[in-house]
Amino acid sequence: MKALLITILLAFSSAGQAALLTWQSDQNPLQVGDSLNVQLRVSDFNELLGGFSGQVSYALAGLELTGWQFGDGFDDGLGSLQMDDHNALAGTLTLDDYADLFADALVIGAKQGTDFVLATLSFRAISAGLHSIGLDSLSLVSFDNQDLLMPQLSALTIQVQDAAQVPVPATILLLASGLLLLRRRL
Repeated sequence: MKALLITILLAFSSAGQAALLTWQSDQNPLQVGDSLNVQLRVSDFNELLGGFSGQVSYALAGLELTGWQFGDGFDDGLGSLQMDDHNALAGTLTLDDYADLFADALVIGAKQGTDFVLATLSFRAISAGLHSIGLDSLSLVSFDNQDLLMPQLSALTIQVQDAAQVPVPATILLLASGLLLLRRRL
């Protein structure tokens, strides 16, 4: 009985799909006014992927979205079906990118490899504090449109600090006081 149960569990677990989504930022922490580039990457997928859909949310109080671009993992050289919708008042960006129905699977497989960029986002830090970038309603579709994968992704927390005040070096103060003493003597 145990052997039958283990066999059934192994059959179901091997049929399941897995994919790992990660955020990668080019700097963290940063200062108010600094620019930040963030990549949404996918790895550890079992099959060729055919597309993705998701909604990025970001902290309006601390981050300003300045641009975005899709990765090329669904483009076989003839383009992919890309759609985006930015709602600056809500702090959301909806992204959809799908391979063409007649795309060359070998070319797409070579571009995807084992890890590729779904999208790159650019932000500008506008206030100090801890600010998050999240991804909601994400779905990944296999190339044959048979499977719908919904991996989990934690929010990325960005630390923004006030611009550092540059202190007056002590040598300038010493030099100034020395000049004043010389002036008094003359």
